[in-house]
Amino acid sequence: MRKYDRNAVFNIILKCMLFMLVFACSFCLIRFVFGIIFIISLLLSAVLAAAAVFLFSFLLRCTKFYYAYYSFVSRFLFKEDNGNVYCPCCGKHFGHFEDERFYDDIRHYDPRTFKRFRQDVICDFCRSAPRQRIIAKWAEENVELLKSSKILYFAPELSMMLWFRRHGIKVTTADLFERRTDLKLDLTDIDLPDHSEDIVFCNHVLEHVPDYKKALSELHRIIREGGKLIISFPIDDEAETVREDLNASADERIRLFGQHDHLRLFGKDSITMLENAGFEVDTIDLEAIPEDVVPVKGPSDYDSNLIFCCVRK
Repeated sequence: MRKYDRNAVFNIILKCMLFMLVFACSFCLIRFVFGIIFIISLLLSAVLAAAAVFLFSFLLRCTKFYYAYYSFVSRFLFKEDNGNVYCPCCGKHFGHFEDERFYDDIRHYDPRTFKRFRQDVICDFCRSAPRQRIIAKWAEENVELLKSSKILYFAPELSMMLWFRRHGIKVTTADLFERRTDLKLDLTDIDLPDHSEDIVFCNHVLEHVPDYKKALSELHRIIREGGKLIISFPIDDEAETVREDLNASADERIRLFGQHDHLRLFGKDSITMLENAGFEVDTIDLEAIPEDVVPVKGPSDYDSNLIFCCVRK
């Protein structure tokens, strides 16, 4: 992975400043207001400062403060420049997108899957990949529809949550394991009423669940008639249909599917698969993506960036 992450460096600096500020204020209060001896004042101040840093870290890691915080940072602390590329997710221009060096992380990825495509495709601030920027461009063309819809977003990415916040659009987030989402939901057994959602986003999640057919059935069940499913998943351009192995080890999954936590890759029949699940299927037009948002392909072979816009029959 990259040697540094600008957000991570900023957070470390901020935590250090928070520690020093709370420590100094606590020490002055404890030592000079309450007259407690020097050593005890020092220890109590250090404990309070450490607690403040822990609380800040907890809020970032486990609550939706994470999205509000990065929305603030994006708006006020990271100003736009007149760069060559544009990220519609966080709304920033940069001189170039970043190379995340996925090919160096052999514990999680197969380096061979990154050979055919450019690697400088990751936003330096919100970490969006091309597939999130494609969805953001589609969303910009459908702002009024989104504002008037009940939206459910599975496995929310920071990049897209920043987009929704910038446009003042309410969205309910869901995940089975992520602690900062609104709902804890299993995609193969969604604990929501029938026809309860207008629009559901499910971006690169289907390859992780044990039963993708059951997941599609559940997605179809909770979306109202005429509602939309915006979905994408890894596709093998050379595979006729789904290739999966639910019993493969992590190392085998890297070899078979390119990533340690992928259970499958989808094939050329992906549109037919979605139609069989009860959807009318269209794709988001990649030709309409502006040049400064490109590349719209990559960083890996299986990042086809074919985003399906499905209407529930």
